[in-house]
Amino acid sequence: MIPIRFFFEKKGAARFISHLDVNRCMARAVRRAHLPLWYTEGFNPHPYLTFPLPLSLGVIGLREPMDLRLVEEMDLEEAVKRLNEHMPEDVKFLSAAPPIMKAKDIAWASYELHTQWQNHMVHETAELLSDALSRPTLCALKRTKKGGQKEVDVKPHIRSFSVEEADDFVRLRLTLPAGTSVNVNPTLVLQAVENATGVLVDAPILIRDGIFNADLTSFL
Repeated sequence: MIPIRFFFEKKGAARFISHLDVNRCMARAVRRAHLPLWYTEGFNPHPYLTFPLPLSLGVIGLREPMDLRLVEEMDLEEAVKRLNEHMPEDVKFLSAAPPIMKAKDIAWASYELHTQWQNHMVHETAELLSDALSRPTLCALKRTKKGGQKEVDVKPHIRSFSVEEADDFVRLRLTLPAGTSVNVNPTLVLQAVENATGVLVDAPILIRDGIFNADLTSFL
């Protein structure tokens, strides 16, 4: 049994494919690519296939990990090529290698958001956003596992942020907790900004462009 970690991108219209459908798509692709797959044991054998940090619906992913297991060695560049022959538009495998880190090592993720504020110019939007994110507290309502809601202060969880003006939008970069212990969705930060300013924030483009361990080393 040989563990392999693939990295893929999910862009364009594919960002609206749910994680469940991505899982099905990948399972179908690895079968059609005729990789020497290791199958789970039991009454319903299927290829071992896991995603260390599933991507939320509507988010573009530039380097998303997917783990599977092979029963024999093969050329990994060839494996990537075969898989890409069976992928839908806007989903593409980038690389493959034996995993170096474990899924539990994931601690941070970086995001880029293209934000627009209702009835505000770009420069004014950038100033409002910077001011809100610089406040000592930034609260939003987060859903609980039991279906309720509780107020949380997201400010202590923002490791870093930057605000940059573009031609017709404001680029917001965030580094937030990710993984099994603490996971903060960037949309929760936007909700907190709305609560702090009273201004509706629209982020039509939301990109996850990096996954890291506790030391901010790229997840490998």
